[in-house]
Amino acid sequence: MPTCDSAEYEKALIVCERMLAFEMDQLQRSNINRKIGDCCLEIIKWKNDRKICERAIAAYEEALIVYIEERYPAPRAKVLKGLGFARSFLADYVDRSQNLKQAVAYWEEALRHFQRASAPQDHACIQNELGGSYRKLAELEDRKENAKKAVEACQVAIGIFNQKDCPMQFAAAKSNLASAFLTLAQEAKDAAGQAEGCKRAILAYQEAIMVYTSDRYPQQYAAMKNNLAIAYLTLSEVEERSKNCRMALAACQEAIGYRKLEDQPFAYAALQNNLGNAYLALAEEEAAEDDDEDTHNQRCQEYCQRAIEAYGKALMIYSKEEYPRLYATAENNLANVYLTQGQMDDTVAKCIKAIKAASEALTFFSLDNSPVDYAEAEGCLWLAHLTLAEIEFRAENCSAAMEAVEERLKAVKKFGKPFTYASCSKDLAITATMLADLEVSSEAKRQDCEKAISAALDALRIYRVQSNPEEYAETQILLWAAYSALAEVENRTENCKSAIVACQAAIRVYDKISSAEHADALKNLAYSFISLAELENMVENCENAIDACKSALQYYTLERSPIGHADILRDLAYAYVTLSAVADREECSKKALQAYRKAHKIYQTNEQELERLGDARAHDMREMAEKCNRSMQSCKAMFKACRKAKAAKPDN
Repeated sequence: MPTCDSAEYEKALIVCERMLAFEMDQLQRSNINRKIGDCCLEIIKWKNDRKICERAIAAYEEALIVYIEERYPAPRAKVLKGLGFARSFLADYVDRSQNLKQAVAYWEEALRHFQRASAPQDHACIQNELGGSYRKLAELEDRKENAKKAVEACQVAIGIFNQKDCPMQFAAAKSNLASAFLTLAQEAKDAAGQAEGCKRAILAYQEAIMVYTSDRYPQQYAAMKNNLAIAYLTLSEVEERSKNCRMALAACQEAIGYRKLEDQPFAYAALQNNLGNAYLALAEEEAAEDDDEDTHNQRCQEYCQRAIEAYGKALMIYSKEEYPRLYATAENNLANVYLTQGQMDDTVAKCIKAIKAASEALTFFSLDNSPVDYAEAEGCLWLAHLTLAEIEFRAENCSAAMEAVEERLKAVKKFGKPFTYASCSKDLAITATMLADLEVSSEAKRQDCEKAISAALDALRIYRVQSNPEEYAETQILLWAAYSALAEVENRTENCKSAIVACQAAIRVYDKISSAEHADALKNLAYSFISLAELENMVENCENAIDACKSALQYYTLERSPIGHADILRDLAYAYVTLSAVADREECSKKALQAYRKAHKIYQTNEQELERLGDARAHDMREMAEKCNRSMQSCKAMFKACRKAKAAKPDN
């Protein structure tokens, strides 16, 4: 029900509407229309309603027909100011970019009349509103430029609204400034820039809270705490993740006591949404921990469940029909929670729920109306389908994942964050390489491989060895995989060599940052050298493969990783078998046989242990042991043939 204040303006609106039925001149009609617009704006402050917004705009625009600049500059400026407010409100419902731009245009024209020297209060008020609208526009386009304009406008307002004489206006401007700083932080090119922007935002919100104390202004206090939570969550992405996530959670919990569903449903929903974000961030943090896995999984599940409950409360208010943007945002958030849950348990069911939630978000988000949110939803779809591809319907899910990641890349190109673009390009390379392995036709496989190579090279234009060593090395391995797959269908020698170059680039980086990844890359290198040995320089390339395998075995010891040790022994044995075609056949077959025997013993031992535990993986170990056994028989036959040939050869 409307409050008494809202009801009074609604009564005034009815009176003004009735007055329009009387005969009057154009100026009088314009005056009435201006009052109608003013009443609508006051009503909107109490209950944001799309129809009221549209009525305000229609009335103000009717008034402007008469209020030309030359004859009625002051009334025209007031109407322009009101139109800016109305368009800004309407942007929450429809044509967000267009309405925000129109609001900005109206306010900027109004500023020609409300200049700082002659009308400082009106000037500052409009500058503050401009700051808010520029910040919202930054979410849609020209992110950095619009965020800077927002900061500039807010700083002008703060220069007029000092805390002593205009505390409420000062606090409102500080809040808008903080939000603009936060947007700039999200646009920063590095972690240091993002952290600095977040900290400036946090400080500005805290300065606003000095005015919006909980005892005098409980609703504004809750709003600032809600915004603080967003700033802390953004800061958690680049430093002290656990600490800042908990600061965000604490800020939300402090605000909960001042926002009740029955009194402020819209604000209550916004807070619940951020509360869900805080729980989700903490869940992701727990999922990333390696030690005491059971404890971390339990906490992760608990945080995920709390996040789902919070988002569910927000969705009770954010109906798809009335608040489509906010509804879509909450669905996006739910998709992320389900994906986090799916890492630990019931993966298929959780991925399907994530797909459903992300698809719901995409019923509103588009490339045009919100590229950032569109990219997030498509990213959720990509990860869910790619995860499902490892479990069921591999081809169908890989195809769906490819469609999602390509759509995400279109959106990322629009808002132009280089590292997000590089990350998305990596995802595309992963997906295209997976698809290539499933293709039946050589042409389809070639196209997928070329797509993967192009995406990996795009990422490498951004990732640098010095500044992004881990990402650089990961992308080089993706490039290795794509070239290796392409070598199966065309230009085998050239593509094997390209794969080797990419793998060696990764090895040089992993040698300094990760022993495990370094060993894995050496395994990949051995594979490529063996493939190349079948085409040219057999001795040299086989020896290179053997060296790579031996180096990898220094990490994959029998004690640390028996199965990994056995896998590399098989590769080593195969390298010796290949070398036997051009080198000492007897010696090579002997070394190959020794490697196969060791691997066979490891697989057999693990099969027996897994069989005892009732583990289904025993079947895989049995298959590997059988493969080794067959290879051993071949090596024995070759070894015996060499011995016979040697015995039959007459002495010199």
